[in-house]
Parts: sequence; structure tokens; C-alpha cells
Amino acid sequence: MGLALAVPSPLRGWRYAVVATCVCAAPLVPTAFHELPMAQVWAVIPLMFAAIFLRTWHRASVARALAVLVAVGAAAALLIAPADIPSLWMVLYAFCIIGAPEVFGLLNASLVEAALRDPLTSVWNRAGVDRAAGALIGRARRRGDSIAVVVLDVDHFKSINDRYGHAAGDRVLGDLAQRWTERLPNSAVIGRMGGDEFVVVVCGYDDERARALADALGNHQEVGVTTGVAVGRAVDDDDILTDLITSADEDLYRRKRNRDDTGAPILDGEAESRSA
Repeated sequence: MGLALAVPSPLRGWRYAVVATCVCAAPLVPTAFHELPMAQVWAVIPLMFAAIFLRTWHRASVARALAVLVAVGAAAALLIAPADIPSLWMVLYAFCIIGAPEVFGLLNASLVEAALRDPLTSVWNRAGVDRAAGALIGRARRRGDSIAVVVLDVDHFKSINDRYGHAAGDRVLGDLAQRWTERLPNSAVIGRMGGDEFVVVVCGYDDERARALADALGNHQEVGVTTGVAVGRAVDDDDILTDLITSADEDLYRRKRNRDDTGAPILDGEAESRSA
């Protein structure tokens, strides 16, 4: 049943929960009925891999709780199994199932995290935004909350690179990303979509609150920042994030067209040197 549910893509929601349960339960069922100790030894290996998988793709607290649950199930299966095994095996099983994800699963999780981060600003890259925002939208859908997307674009960023050099441009992006991250709620998702454009995804914000957040992020920066906002319901639609980003982009470019300021940017450092 688990294999049949895993075939349709994408695997998520209740289908993912059932498939993960089947993967963890499959080795436990024969463990409870094996008569040969050697067979019990082999049964622990798929349980370790299942725990490593869960640690790779889930939050540490969730993965650890699931690993403990699997370890308890394994100990119970060994206890009722007809095979004559030492009692110490139950402790060793638990140690292996809980310990393996802390070593190998943590390494995998770190590699996945690094692959989904923008190396310049340390916020999510586009793939990371899709993954993190997908989880956020799922939680908002279950709670009936709205989803707000704020797109942020650095004004005249090419001019910054041309006038001050790419190192200055990189510093501007890094500083902006750090300040924005500090001002956002912990549940928010922030990522760099490429170049000088960033996106923020938050749940539970209506249009008024989202625009207030956009103004707070865009104003009082060392360079000009234009923002665009879109708000929608968290529906069960694979394209909801893409649609909201597209709408926020349209709002951003509309605001750019309506703005009168077309001058080249002056960084804070140069402005202070000129006033001196």
C-alpha cells in the first residue's frame, strides 16, 4: 500500500504520512515473528535508514521524536518475538536507531540545508524558498490563515556595482538580508530569488498588515528598495506560491513605474564623505 501511494507525484500530506509509516512499520512486523536471531540483526538496518531519512528532511525535534517511537516499536517487537535473543539487544537496537540519525542524518540535513541556501546572503535560494514556503503554506491551510508575499527589489543595483564595485554590491545585499531577517517573525520565509530581488512569505497577514510589513522592510535602508505585495488564501494548489509571487512582482513594477525618483543611488558612506 505504501508503494502504491508513493507513486503519484508530489508525495506530500496524508499520503506522505502513510508512506513514512509503512516504511517504518515494514521491518517491525517480521521482527515480531522471526524465529532466527540472525534475521533480527538484519531487521535493524532498514530501521536505521528510515530514522536517517526522517532526520534529513524533518526538523530535529520531530525527527528525534519519531526515532524514539521507532526504537520503542523495535524493542517491543523483539520482546514478543519467538527468537531467543539477549535482552541487551533491545538496548542496542534503540541505541542504533536513535544514534544513526544523529550522525549520518545530521550530516545529510546539513548538506541539504547548504544546498538550499544562498551562499552570499545565507537566506534561502529559490529551491529553498519553494520548500520552506511549501511547509508554511501547508500549516496556513490547516489553520485557515492567509498567505502574504512581499517582493523586495534594490533600486539601481547595477549602478551600485558600476560605481562602487561588486564587493560593495555584495555587502549591500548581505546587510539588507541580515536586517530583514532580524525584523521578520521566526515563522517567516525569506529568500533571494536572484540578483537584487528578494521574497518574503508570511502567514496570517491581511493586505494592510502585509503592506505595513513591506514598508517597514523597504524604508530607511542605505539604498532605495521597492516592494510589491500580494495576499491570498492558502489553498491546496501547487501554483499558489508562484501565482502570489507573480502578483507581487506586478505590484512592484507598477510602483516602480509610478515613482518619480530616477536618480542613481548614493551609499551612506559616500553621502557622509560628501557632507564632510
